[in-house]
Amino acid sequence: MNPTRVLTMAGVFFSLVGALPTLIPAQTLDDASSERLRHPGWNYGVQISGGTTVVQVSSPSFVTANRNISNLALSFHLGRVLTHEHGRGWSRGTFEWDFNVVPIEIFWVLGYHYAGGFEAFGPRWNFTHNRRRVTPFAGLAGGMLFSPHNFPPGPTYQTNFTGAFDTGAHVFLRQRRSLDVVGRVYHLSNAFLGRSNPGIPVGLQLTIGYLWF
Repeated sequence: MNPTRVLTMAGVFFSLVGALPTLIPAQTLDDASSERLRHPGWNYGVQISGGTTVVQVSSPSFVTANRNISNLALSFHLGRVLTHEHGRGWSRGTFEWDFNVVPIEIFWVLGYHYAGGFEAFGPRWNFTHNRRRVTPFAGLAGGMLFSPHNFPPGPTYQTNFTGAFDTGAHVFLRQRRSLDVVGRVYHLSNAFLGRSNPGIPVGLQLTIGYLWF
């Protein structure tokens, strides 16, 4: 996949997410479905993600050099809004902490490779100022993935660490229900626990989720 094309698609995605709040008619505060994000409370759901590398390793010492790595994952989400609204203007919002369990993630490069794990580091900011059915958010994610064999292939390691930047939006379909659309830029590394650490320098991922509040 052409990296320039991928970056262009990512730019279009993030622009659409930013424009969503202006496309949904305003509601009163009492009727707004997104009211659940304006004060402390729990949310939970299921997510499906898929993506590919944007930057590949290039050193010929790695067996995955100059190869795309694609992935598909299923995850279970648990989030907790920790604060009431803070700030002014467009930045007004609430602070949330997320935890995701990833029971299965499949990577494709020189065959397919199974992994599973979790993301325990999940700070997120919900931009609640618009008081409409679409609530944008941005956050970070970090966790671990465990594989039965070394991943990526080679003299690497069975454990990898992940880090990501997420941005997207809750699109409320009804009271206490939202369809989530999330774009992610992520990195994967074994932190040199193995003799070789090609990892995934930069990957791009799209997530679709369904949440209950």
